[in-house]
This record gives sequence, structure tokens and C-alpha cells, in this order.
Amino acid sequence: MTMNKQFERDLKGPDSLQKNLSNSIDSIASNRKRILMMLSPLLVVALAGYGVYAWSQHNVKTRRTGLAKILAVRGQEDKDLSKRREDLQKQITELRNTKTEKDGKKAALSPEALTKVTNLEKEIADLKPDYTKSHAEFKKFYDSNLDAAEGWMAGLSWAGKELRDGRSDEARKVVEHVAKSSTPNKFYQMNSRFMLIGLLEEAGDFDGALKECELLSKITSDETQATVLLTKARLLYFKKSFDQAKVSLNELLTKHASTPEATKARGLLALMGPA
Repeated sequence: MTMNKQFERDLKGPDSLQKNLSNSIDSIASNRKRILMMLSPLLVVALAGYGVYAWSQHNVKTRRTGLAKILAVRGQEDKDLSKRREDLQKQITELRNTKTEKDGKKAALSPEALTKVTNLEKEIADLKPDYTKSHAEFKKFYDSNLDAAEGWMAGLSWAGKELRDGRSDEARKVVEHVAKSSTPNKFYQMNSRFMLIGLLEEAGDFDGALKECELLSKITSDETQATVLLTKARLLYFKKSFDQAKVSLNELLTKHASTPEATKARGLLALMGPA
């Protein structure tokens, strides 16, 4: 594989913000409803407003508690994987630490023991977490909380696994809904729209992905603008709009020259050659 082909393959991989979602609950202000009772005494209005606020806070607390329980299940699934890995590594260590009875020195591994070690190492390399229970719970929670921040987190967590497992159709519906519903919330806007860019790119819809980049450029902070510009340039590159790609890359290098994305930008510029 030539260096150019390798670079192109790397470009198709998701950016860091597309790979990772936060595993903690984002601190999100509750949607405090306000009731106007124009013809009621002020005291009644005050009591009604307090009641609605208290109920809203109760709902938020209930949702966060429910989501925390699912995250605890996910955490246990991760612990189960770590325990399995530790058990296998312990078996390898015991095989490698076999000593001779004569002088106490480590004996050379027999062909049979070496085969066992090789198989155990392969088993460790092939280990994957079993997220069956938490995955189902995330989807159930999302379906019950479609327009709440906690539901968005559950939905994106569920969609992330669907994408890793190669099932993009249903995942896309969830990601699109979160992107549409979370407009006031920058955290979920960024995560959902970066995921959506990856889905659109996979489907070959570069124009749609570029529209998402434009939306992201309006809400991202300076720290993530470089990622947006590189993503935009990558999409333009695969769309074969090289001149436009170079504009984005040069902007990235001008404004964010010290970022890791700048290194990739220089590589992509070199790949396209001189203007």
C-alpha cells in the first residue's frame, strides 16, 4: 500500500470527537416551565409556579437516577471483561513461571504449554465486552425520554454500539432525532452532529455531511474548530472539490497551527499537491 493510499484510508476514519462519547451524565439545566395565571391571585400564581418547578426537578432527578442505573450496568459489564482478561493473563503467567524441580530455574516452555499460551493470548486479543443488557436498557430508556437530555445520552450510547456493530439504519434515525431535538444544548449538538457526519459520509452523502459541518462551525468552541475544519476538508477531498478543501486546510493552518489537526492538514495538502 502506497503512503498516499494509507493516508486516504486514515482520513476515512472517524475523528476523535466522533469516536468517543462522555460516560458521565452531563450537567443539564432542567426545562423549567412557567405558568401564567393572569386572572388568579398572586399567591396562587406563586404556589403554582413553585409546584411546576418542583415537579420538573423531580422528573429530572428520576431520569438521572434511571440513567445512572443503566450506566452502572454498563460499568459492571466492563468490569466483567476486565476480570476475564485478568483470569486469562493469570493462566499465561502460571504457564510461563513453571520451574524445574532440580535447580529452581524457569523451565523452557514445552510445545504443549507454548500452544496453550498462544491460544490464551489470542483469546485475550479477541475479547469484547458483552453489552447486551445495558444496550437494550439504553434503547428502552431513550424511547421513554425522547426529548430529555438523559434520553439523548442513552440514545447516542445505543447508537454508538449499533454503528460499531455495523448496523447504521436504526442508529441514524436516533442520531438524527437527537440532533433535531437538542438544539439548545451544545454538548449534544456537537456529539450527535459529528456522529451524523460520519453516517452521511458512509452513505456517500458528502453534501449533507458538509451542511452538518456548517452547522457545527457556528456552535463549536475554538478548541474544536480545528476538528470541524479538518472534517470539512476531508469531505471536500473525497468529493474531489480540491480547491475548496485547500481553503479549509489553509484556514486551519492559519488559525490553529499548533493543533494535532494541523499535522493532518499538512499531510492532506501534500497529498493534493501544489495549487
